[in-house]
Amino acid sequence: MTDNEKLEYLKGQGIDAALGMKYADDSLEFYEELIALFVDEYEGKHLKVKEAVKCQGKDYTVLVHSLKNNAKALGALELAELSYAHEKASKAGEGTYILENIEELMACWKKTVQIFREMNN
Repeated sequence: MTDNEKLEYLKGQGIDAALGMKYADDSLEFYEELIALFVDEYEGKHLKVKEAVKCQGKDYTVLVHSLKNNAKALGALELAELSYAHEKASKAGEGTYILENIEELMACWKKTVQIFREMNN
């Protein structure tokens, strides 16, 4: 894919690539590096979240806060919003919300990673 095709692909998949580019100082190369890091860290962080959700303590709050920030910086706003909802619920001690909605968060995260992987194929 050309650079423009990559950005259009992301836009078509619901990723706000313009916002991601803004966070990357309008450098597609830097944006792609951030995306690659996000994708590379997925497996390890995904497992940490799955473990932390069992305790729903400060570790969970920190992990979903980080996920929210990283997703937002890449323009993955749906994932950022879901992560933020989990962060707020965790801070408020709303364990029921977290348990009832964790699968939606994990599915959105996986989908986002797949979109980013496809961009580079």
